[in-house]
Amino acid sequence: MNRIPDSRKRIPRSVWLPTLLLCYLAAMSIYFGGDLIRNGETTRLIVVSAIELALIAALYFFLKKKEARKK
Repeated sequence: MNRIPDSRKRIPRSVWLPTLLLCYLAAMSIYFGGDLIRNGETTRLIVVSAIELALIAALYFFLKKKEARKK
């Protein structure tokens, strides 16, 4: 029987998880951003988005280091 090798590579968790969280952040910013800006809570939107971006970046580097240590 002729077996075809699986040439697809797994996407590392350090890539797909932060990407998924960035998509979530973008969707929530679009959905809630207009209301927050209209209600004068622009600072809240910016601060929460900045904190979420910092946490996503920290998660990326943590997972990258964990994957490198695992190999």
